Amino acid sequence: MASVGKVMSPSMDAANYPRRVTAGLVTSVSAIGIVIPPSIPMIVYGASAEASIPRLYAAGILPGLVLAAALAAFVILRALRSGFGDAQPMSLRGILHATRRAIWALGAPIIVLGGIYGGIFSPTEAASVACVYAMIVTRFVFRELSFADILESARNSVLFSAQILLIVAAAGLFSWVLTVNQVPQALVGWIAAHDVTPWQFLLAVNILLLLWGCVMEPMSAILLLTPILVPLVDTLGIDKVHFGIVMTLNLAIGLFTPPFGINIFVAQSALGMKSADIYRGVLPYFLIFLLVLLVITYVPAIALFSAEMFMFG
Repeated sequence: MASVGKVMSPSMDAANYPRRVTAGLVTSVSAIGIVIPPSIPMIVYGASAEASIPRLYAAGILPGLVLAAALAAFVILRALRSGFGDAQPMSLRGILHATRRAIWALGAPIIVLGGIYGGIFSPTEAASVACVYAMIVTRFVFRELSFADILESARNSVLFSAQILLIVAAAGLFSWVLTVNQVPQALVGWIAAHDVTPWQFLLAVNILLLLWGCVMEPMSAILLLTPILVPLVDTLGIDKVHFGIVMTLNLAIGLFTPPFGINIFVAQSALGMKSADIYRGVLPYFLIFLLVLLVITYVPAIALFSAEMFMFG
């Protein structure tokens, strides 16, 4: 996200976008990354909920595109209404130049998804393939990283992965404690006794996840909450793939929600702005994410149609 901010900010500044608008856009839009595949949180959810990861990937495409379209429409309308933005039309030369630079970035999801759906490698192995591809492109195509930088990135990744694996170990113990004490069964019995409907459950879960996402990053939240929520999802007859998209989108919102949204701190560092200004900048985009979340939650056909449409094999 930091690199995206450094690229977008000068261009938006030149087009007279207010700094608060730039900060809000960069901080919030980057959260789409965990909804549209390849998405690590979806892999974690699929493993925890025993749901099909390729199907989750396919289900995330259409909701992600709906979210991107809603954000794009808002930015265009806001720019037209407020009179900022670059009024010059995009030239064919400019389109070709942008496409040439973007084609290498687009190669990663094409290789990952093509390999998964083609049966060449598993979703877990796809992460290694994506890393190798990223190293080759950044070192030999864009020449942005030296071999020393790549080694430093690998070292940081090992440290981060170790932190995640500690959480995985703790989550496994937590799940065992819940199972031994029959907590999921007790919750299922409570829901049956109070005649809770699926829409009421999803509303309560959305509120829970929105609040939870404010203080915890997505993968940790998924590891801790999935063992509790999935038995209830099964009891109420909610599709686990649809619920996975709802859960992922909720936690994506948490990435830029105060007080501990990690994207806010990254944007603060990359853009050199105060947190308070970024908070105000992300508010309109938070409302758009929330509106799309409600649509995806209560129109499951969007995610399920996407799962069927983009499943190859």
